[in-house]
Amino acid sequence: MRKYVNASCDYGCKKRSFIPTFLIAGVLILLLVNFTWAGTPLSDERVKEAQQCGINVVDVKGVKELIKKGAVIVDVREYTEYVAGHIPGAIWAPRGLMDFQAFTWLPDKDKTYLIYCKTGGRSSIVACDLKKLGYKNVYNLKGGFEAWTKAGEPVEKGEPEGMGKGIKK
Repeated sequence: MRKYVNASCDYGCKKRSFIPTFLIAGVLILLLVNFTWAGTPLSDERVKEAQQCGINVVDVKGVKELIKKGAVIVDVREYTEYVAGHIPGAIWAPRGLMDFQAFTWLPDKDKTYLIYCKTGGRSSIVACDLKKLGYKNVYNLKGGFEAWTKAGEPVEKGEPEGMGKGIKK
């Protein structure tokens, strides 16, 4: 007695090509590599690019000095990242909306702003954009929130209280 695994193959089944499978797998691997790269710490090359844009790049020690001097700390990460932990006193202003809301959220172009994200990449983009919009004292945290936590600095958790507070998650 003959067993059929797939009865629909009794009539004219064609051999399947593995090319589409390999193409899909290749695209997925490239996407994975791209997303992994996006999460890498701010490289020296990107620090130089940020400095050419006219922003200052500071380490954790520099951030502590800025906080003492009253700088506005701006977290440009996603909502879930902010809620899981952020620099104490930081306001949440997600990168995706900063282009549209910068003047509303950060009305004083003469104040000092420290911008940070997970590793420093997204925040360098925002900091450069703010500089181009006429903000005078913009700083980027080298290594981002990861550098802050690795240095053992305090972290707050919870919902945002300002800026992007009303944004749907």
